[in-house]
Amino acid sequence: MTDLAPLDGHAWPPASPPGSMSRDAHVLAGINRILQEALRASTEEELGRLCLEVAEDLTGAAFSFFGERRTSHDRLDHIAISERGWRSYSGDDPDFSQRQLPNGMKIHGIFGQVILQDRSLIVNDPTSHPSRIGLPDGHPALHNFLGVPLRRDGETFAMFALGNHPTGFTERERAIAEELAPAIVQALLRKRAEVASRASQRRLLTLIGGIPQLVWTATRDGQWTWASPQWVAMTGLSVEESLGHGWLVAVHPDDREAARRFWAEASDRGDLAMEGRLRQGQSGRYRWFKTRATPVHDDHGAVVEWFGTSTDIDDLRRLRERQETLVAELQHRVRNILTIVRSIFTRTVESGGPIDEISDHFRGRLDSLARTQVVATQTRSGRVDLENLIRDELLGVGAIEDERLAIGGPDVALAADTAESVGLAIHELTTNALKYGALRHAGGRLSITWKIEPKSDRKCELIVKWDETGVPAMPVPPVRQGFGTELIREALPYGLGARTSLEFRGGGVLCVMSLPLPGDDAGLSNRSAEG
Repeated sequence: MTDLAPLDGHAWPPASPPGSMSRDAHVLAGINRILQEALRASTEEELGRLCLEVAEDLTGAAFSFFGERRTSHDRLDHIAISERGWRSYSGDDPDFSQRQLPNGMKIHGIFGQVILQDRSLIVNDPTSHPSRIGLPDGHPALHNFLGVPLRRDGETFAMFALGNHPTGFTERERAIAEELAPAIVQALLRKRAEVASRASQRRLLTLIGGIPQLVWTATRDGQWTWASPQWVAMTGLSVEESLGHGWLVAVHPDDREAARRFWAEASDRGDLAMEGRLRQGQSGRYRWFKTRATPVHDDHGAVVEWFGTSTDIDDLRRLRERQETLVAELQHRVRNILTIVRSIFTRTVESGGPIDEISDHFRGRLDSLARTQVVATQTRSGRVDLENLIRDELLGVGAIEDERLAIGGPDVALAADTAESVGLAIHELTTNALKYGALRHAGGRLSITWKIEPKSDRKCELIVKWDETGVPAMPVPPVRQGFGTELIREALPYGLGARTSLEFRGGGVLCVMSLPLPGDDAGLSNRSAEG
């Protein structure tokens, strides 16, 4: 029914119900039914129909409706139409056929006077009422009318209207309706609060379900009262198993005392925070979590519960530990490089000669060291491939690989410190070969080979052999020991525990360097060689 407004009659002044009516057993039963059924009604419309059914039964009305004033104050939206009201409609409006509530009705006519005058109204002769505006198509004939305002905080915000009492409405029906009005308001507001609370809870649970943190609530002594689905999925503990102090089962044994101290501070501090390990239910592995708890206060400032989250920081913590390790390694490397540079400079200057020659030697050795550093920083492991190291050194001094040069051996990845020293040794041998040896003479030949030999205790030894042949010269040992000779014969054995031999033979230089390899390097080298 689209409008009960087009009703005619005359207004009655407000009347207080007789004392006997306020205690009428039937009215009290109706009020109790409204308040009780309000808890079970699933929607406002269902609650409204119940209220209208009670009003019709107590007043003898044939049909009724329940509407609310819009914020704009000039329109009315229907909350409910009674079941008898729907059945009494005889029009062909498809909205009514589908029981769609009419909304946006202009507040005027007889029903409008209830809201505009803010008082109940009885009209037993609608056709002669001055506010009559007619009936819409399909509306049942209106013989009499009773409308009652509904107030919230002293202001009329809604109304309900009853139609067609068999003999006309009297003060008795008005009193009954006015007795029901506060209960209807209370039931409606309670239902709206309940719906809003459920909607808020759904939004909160949806929000909680969409975040990666584990969420929970607890009392001030750390007894959990609720846990989110993320906690259940992470730990494998059900909500019931986690309640109370059951959550401690998921905490690493070494962190449980810290967790107890965490809650011991709850009465003295505001926000709480700690880092600890929680066990994954499926894998049994422990992961690091950052746990925070914030108190929830009542209106008087007292803590009623704690709201907490636990955030997975395991990957972040491992990255942080890795970063600390890398910084320490970097500092160590920088100190080593500075020591090497200082040593290179000192030995180069001590070797004597023209300043241009000293500068060239020093620059070449620094370039060799720099090339090794570049290669080391290009890999996640910081290791340097031995073959690439050798080829880079040869290329760095202008040596071109052709039929006179043979290079070969298994894949070997050297630690950066080892690669620095080996790279300098290769640089010195290459420089010497370009000036005096196999790389200077057309008939010279150079073979650079290496192999891995297993030793005891699952360790291996890397043997690098530099073999020059075809050099047309008599074996003449150097007059003095230069930087390269000192590096190979003294620095490598001292710094790397290597065994070295360096021979200036007729036909070219022969150098053999035997370096111990740690177990992991050896394993990598052997697997590469086997592959």
